[in-house]
Amino acid sequence: MEDKLARLKSAMKKHTFRDLKFTENHRHSIHTVIEKQDVSREDILIGIFRSLDEEKSGYQINESIYQKGIRKFENNEGSLYAVLHELEKEGWIQSCWETEERKLYSLDERAKKWLKKKESKSDSASARWRTAFEGGGTN
Repeated sequence: MEDKLARLKSAMKKHTFRDLKFTENHRHSIHTVIEKQDVSREDILIGIFRSLDEEKSGYQINESIYQKGIRKFENNEGSLYAVLHELEKEGWIQSCWETEERKLYSLDERAKKWLKKKESKSDSASARWRTAFEGGGTN
């Protein structure tokens, strides 16, 4: 399935999205949609960061956080890629192209330290997500 999605992404990048540029209005609209849902930005960051225990593609990140109860990107995966792009620009994550069609993401040291600090607080959202990720359950 991921191979088909990678080929679709490549074709769309070359043709459909060739001239697409994300404006500040696009970013604002995406964040507005995300903020309307029940999961906080911190929960999203924690979910993404926890899922990046190793290099993963956006598709794998989406699957991982979906399995742990974050449904914000269901039927709107493009929003996840916008968030990943923003996190990369802000220095929280790094990426590299594994192939022409597949980009892999990994945590920057800054994100690892932030996540560790959040996890040290037992009442934090991160502690709840850590339990979910390690226990294999959903929220």
